[in-house]
Amino acid sequence: MFHRLRAPLGLALALAAAAASSACGPAIDLTKISVTDTMTGWFDAGVKDGLNKLVPSVSFRLKNDGTVPATEIQLTIGFWREGDDGEMDGKEVRGLGSEPLQPGAASEPILVRADTGYTLEQPRSELFTHSMFKDVTARILAKRDGKIVRIGDVRIDRRIIPRLAASAAQ
Repeated sequence: MFHRLRAPLGLALALAAAAASSACGPAIDLTKISVTDTMTGWFDAGVKDGLNKLVPSVSFRLKNDGTVPATEIQLTIGFWREGDDGEMDGKEVRGLGSEPLQPGAASEPILVRADTGYTLEQPRSELFTHSMFKDVTARILAKRDGKIVRIGDVRIDRRIIPRLAASAAQ
């Protein structure tokens, strides 16, 4: 026996209203979203399996260079090692939520750290002179309404971002 499922009328109306509101209004031009106020380095991720672990880290703000408020933008950040064919790690994060970012304004800082990095027996300070070390670039892509636009490439600085002690962080 076949039963047709029916959505409650309130839910159906809410879904229709949401679809209509996203289709109305001025379109957001992702090419008008830029990356600003960047800070990068290699985050001290502690000791893993007896080895010092350092991972690329990037902090930035999104700036709305367009003429309409921007909302609901997802970001993909790919970490690319110099000379490699593919990314070594990638993260998906929310860039902007439902709160509009007005034209000319910048977002709150967005911090993204890779899970993949370097582990070494030597002191952390020797990372950048190690024969296996390669510089890394964070490639930032913005996504909205099925469109994807590359909005920035940020080279990770050769500096170590220290891990805060638990007592200092409280």
